[in-house]
Amino acid sequence: MAMSLEIQKSSEEFRTLFRDWASKFLEVVYKKFGFHLNYTESSLYISDYLLTLFFKERRSSDLAATIIGSYLGEVILQNLGGKWDPSGLAIVKIGRMKGTAYPFKQAKLRLEKGFGGSLIHWYADLKMRFCLNGDLSWNGNTTTNIYRSLLEQDWDLKLLNRLLNESEKPYAREEAAFILKELKSSRVAPALVEALRKKETAYYACIALQGIKAAESIPILRCLCGQTEDIPLQVQAIQALGSQGDERIVSFLLEKLNEKDEVIAHYASQSLGKIGGEKVIHSLLDIIRNGNSRKKILAISAFELMGNKDCVPDLIQCLQDPKEEVRESAARAFQYIPDPRASEALISLLSDRSSQIRILAAYALTFIGEKNALESLKTLLKDPVKNVRDHVSYLIPLLESGEKPAGYCW
Repeated sequence: MAMSLEIQKSSEEFRTLFRDWASKFLEVVYKKFGFHLNYTESSLYISDYLLTLFFKERRSSDLAATIIGSYLGEVILQNLGGKWDPSGLAIVKIGRMKGTAYPFKQAKLRLEKGFGGSLIHWYADLKMRFCLNGDLSWNGNTTTNIYRSLLEQDWDLKLLNRLLNESEKPYAREEAAFILKELKSSRVAPALVEALRKKETAYYACIALQGIKAAESIPILRCLCGQTEDIPLQVQAIQALGSQGDERIVSFLLEKLNEKDEVIAHYASQSLGKIGGEKVIHSLLDIIRNGNSRKKILAISAFELMGNKDCVPDLIQCLQDPKEEVRESAARAFQYIPDPRASEALISLLSDRSSQIRILAAYALTFIGEKNALESLKTLLKDPVKNVRDHVSYLIPLLESGEKPAGYCW
């Protein structure tokens, strides 16, 4: 960092200094886009996208890293707690785990790697590790209003041009596609469907169509899923298919669960979860009952997205599966599909040999609100694995008070 700062300053003096830098970031956003952002987690999410609009080219800039890092630091302080450590340009004592973070380093990484150094992903990971809470406070109205404003400023057309322009760098085209996906602009759909037909633009168009419905894209996307020599293209095409929400492609996606490539199979399951419906539910239940371990896990993952409780009796059976990875997947699912019918089996898992399964079972029981599990949970306060003890000490007061965990555990 090219910040020649006097280390003699106190933590509060540093916070005042960096808060001034952070306010410059908000001023620039308003001047460039006309948006009034603040230090909420929703604003940080939006900022991550605006940075891509502002910096099309990836570059290292000490001034920009200072301004962005100061803003990121202030978001951490206002939402997670902590204080500046003047000697290391770090924020220390974050959350109940008293963690340490380096916002200026992350800001520099964001400038150099684009979404590969995403601020919001880094922040969410930090929140999970230091606060045992992976969920972000979200204001959907704020995001909707800002996306609407970007559309009024024709950013969908500007991003489409960036995506289609072969002289642009690949990462600039890819990031344009990701933002188009969020903007969900129907007026760019015809151009994206046409872009699917061209080798040079198909990958980017698949990404953008994950947020835009275009029925005419379906046969082309299916064809792209057969491009076995191009795994990244297949992955994006499968996700775009799922976002179209058309039950006619369910059989095709079910067949993709048999793919040897685990990434393709995973995204096929996620697409099935997005589509939902009776055909998907019955097909996935059959897989849970009769499939191998790998396919059971894929089916469970799809049910997590749907939140459908038709699978509960079969998921309870999976909690007793001899395969550890199946038990783990089922325990995780009951965070998203909490059901008291699973309580007894989940309490039994509190003594599972896998520490991760013990943690997941504890979270599931807390989401269910199963107070009969309290005594068993309290025994885990003496668990030999520190991570188990940390999570359980967070969950017990929640279960006692009837509150739910602020985030899901993975």
